Amino acid sequence: MTRTPLSERLTGIIGPALSTLGVELWGLEFASAGNRMVVRVYIDAPAAAHSGDLSEPMGEDGIEAALDEQEQRTGVTIAMCAKASRHLGTVLEAEDAVPGAYVLEVSSPGLERRFFAPEQLAAYLGRTVDIRLHQAQDTRRHFRGLLAESGPDFLVVDESGVRTRVLWAHVKTAHLVHEFPGASA
Repeated sequence: MTRTPLSERLTGIIGPALSTLGVELWGLEFASAGNRMVVRVYIDAPAAAHSGDLSEPMGEDGIEAALDEQEQRTGVTIAMCAKASRHLGTVLEAEDAVPGAYVLEVSSPGLERRFFAPEQLAAYLGRTVDIRLHQAQDTRRHFRGLLAESGPDFLVVDESGVRTRVLWAHVKTAHLVHEFPGASA
């Protein structure tokens, strides 16, 4: 995945600003909407705050209890995203960090979170991932399988027993594939 001077600068500003709110920067994306840049900021709770496997049953104490439990498991709420958005808007304006007009969007990474750095992968070993490459490797640009291994500059995808090692520098996009309990493939 390519890092640009703007993404480096914003990471240096946004990361510390988010830590004051008790959340972490998961990743940044840039897009365009007309003549404006869109800056998407993905935030997550610190790893220690994740208290369970999202595929576990949520219990039968009513929908309110289930929603409370889900909120505790995911760690990032809509209210936290709104608070982070207001805070980052102020910080980015004060730093004059983004050239020209822009739209700031703040979100959680979600169940099918995108990975922005190889160090984010380790917590998801054994889970299904979807990997797209900039260029073909072994005549393929798309791999989907279990994340078997990860390191500082690579990952290994296991597709039905066939393991493929991919250098992180070749990855265009990588994201988790959520598998709902009881769903058959």
